[in-house]
Amino acid sequence: MDNLTLWLIFIAVCIGTFAIRLSFVHLHGRGSFNIGKHQTTLQLLAPAVLAALSIPAVIFQDKTTLDSVSVAQITAALVTAILAWAFKGVFWPLCLGMITFWIMKFYSF
Repeated sequence: MDNLTLWLIFIAVCIGTFAIRLSFVHLHGRGSFNIGKHQTTLQLLAPAVLAALSIPAVIFQDKTTLDSVSVAQITAALVTAILAWAFKGVFWPLCLGMITFWIMKFYSF
């Protein structure tokens, strides 16, 4: 991919992102956008973003191959996900997930 194509992609993504954000500001300003109607969808946004950021980091630890998957990281991620689902919170699942990870690393899993 040459530099011109790359810059055109960057510019297109910038315009698209700006248009999406501007459309929400415009809809909210007109008063036709009901935030209560979209409350459920907005509540799912934070877990979706967190999963999108953390799952590739756990699964693809070494470049983009599945050859060197760390059992400790995957187990800690599963423990954290289960505890987050059970407790409906973030702090304790993250703490217990990190403790699980360090215990598994200590015992060389």
